[in-house]
Amino acid sequence: MIDLIDSICLGTITKTHGIKGRVVLKLDRLSPDDILRMELVFIEIDGLPVPFFIQEFEEKTADTLIITFEDIVAEESAIGLIDSKLYIKKNDVRLNNTPNEINQLFNLKGYTVIDIEIGELGILQDILDIEMNPLLKIVNKKKEILLPVQNEFITSIDSKNKILFVNTPAGLIDLF
Repeated sequence: MIDLIDSICLGTITKTHGIKGRVVLKLDRLSPDDILRMELVFIEIDGLPVPFFIQEFEEKTADTLIITFEDIVAEESAIGLIDSKLYIKKNDVRLNNTPNEINQLFNLKGYTVIDIEIGELGILQDILDIEMNPLLKIVNKKKEILLPVQNEFITSIDSKNKILFVNTPAGLIDLF
C-alpha cells in the first residue's frame, strides 16, 4: 500500500472541465505559485491513495488549477474523481508560507484524538489555520474542543491506527 507520510493534501477535485477528462482542483492552503512541479500525484479513492500522472496543469484562479491526467481522456472517467482529495509529495511544493507541522496536521483529519491523561477527546475534524494561532478542531458527541497547535501538546501520531496523542494542560479541556 502507498504511504502518504511524505505527502500533503493539495486540495479537492471539485468538477470536470470540458469533455476531454480535465478536472478543476480547489487548493486548500497553497497557491499555484507554491507548486514547484507536479508530475505524480495521489488521489484518494475509496480511502486508498491511487497514483496518477499529470500531463499538464494550469492556473485557473488564485486558488484553483485545471489538471489534465495522462490516462483520463474523457469526461465520463473524470466524473468519478469529483470530491476526491489530491495529494502531492512535500518536496514538490514550497511550504514556506505555512509551517511544516501545520501542513502535516492537515493530513490527520479524521484521526481519533486521545489525551494521555484524560482519554479519548473525539475526532480531529479540522485544523483552523488562524495566523499565529492555528487550532485543532476536535469534535465528539457532546462538544467541540479547540486545541492550540503547540509542539508541547502533541506527543505522538499513530498513522497505522489513525490516532493523534496529545497531552493538554490541566483544566484546558474542562473549559469546553
